[in-house]
Amino acid sequence: MPDSIALPAPGPQDATARPPCPAPADFRAEVAAYDAHAEVGTWQGPRHRMTYRVLGAGPPLVLIPGIASTYRGYAMTLNRLAERFRTVVFDYPGDRRDDGARLSRITHEDLVDDLFGLFDHLRIGRVFLLGLSFGSTVTLRALHREPRRFPKAVLQGAFAHRRFTHLEGLALRLARRLPGTTARLPFRRAILSYNSKNHFPSVLADRWPFYLEQNGLTPIAPLAHRLGLLARLDLRPILAEIPTEILLLQGNEDRIVSRRHFEELHSGLPRAEGVIMPLVGHQPHYTHAEVLAQATADWLLPCAPGGCPKDDEPSPQGG
Repeated sequence: MPDSIALPAPGPQDATARPPCPAPADFRAEVAAYDAHAEVGTWQGPRHRMTYRVLGAGPPLVLIPGIASTYRGYAMTLNRLAERFRTVVFDYPGDRRDDGARLSRITHEDLVDDLFGLFDHLRIGRVFLLGLSFGSTVTLRALHREPRRFPKAVLQGAFAHRRFTHLEGLALRLARRLPGTTARLPFRRAILSYNSKNHFPSVLADRWPFYLEQNGLTPIAPLAHRLGLLARLDLRPILAEIPTEILLLQGNEDRIVSRRHFEELHSGLPRAEGVIMPLVGHQPHYTHAEVLAQATADWLLPCAPGGCPKDDEPSPQGG
């Protein structure tokens, strides 16, 4: 059975039992701190000009983003992980208007090719991976292609296959023709509220508006492109061939990626361990960023860097 992470309950605590909880971090301040210290770079790949950001020092850890997000949504998680890792996050094709991507020619395999191209550009050899939601599919394919390059990986809100109805497929085809960002899509706020708002505790009042804002910045065409890639994707046949040690993190209240997908990965991956996060939905990088970062860091580097055998640590420049 999967384990469970004990999360601190938001709200007042019994002062006689434990010290009062610190005030929640200001998410916009975390983004400002990330922007102030992260290095921004570009790599001219074969299909588009990729923008990436690097923060921290130590073993390299690449965060592979979800389907409709900006790097700002991961800022708090990356700030915490950068205390122990050299973190990297990147934009997908089409996320920047001037990146030159021709989406109709880009496949899911191309996204994996571009990930390896980024490794080479940054002179990264062995590397840890953190794949979130859609990013978990890119992670799984990378682990299958070159497993010796990845000592360990973490997947959150992950899946190997998603089914789309006929109506959803029709909506995807129509969406590819729409200009602008998801902020102009009808019913967007209502759908996001149904799927996720209850998982944003009231004590984190600043984070739900920020999540809505950042989600609305996603360009419609590349989002529809990525959804179209998922409609044709089935990674279940390769799961048994992935030898990497993987930690699966699943929000117990996740309405976007159901528990069924978690169980499918848990049973199909030979060296996967599963953890259910109580009271968490699909967006722990907003609602429980510190817990997500801690669980990730403790899995990838289970002892303090100074006390770990050097042979077991990937080098920032390869190894």
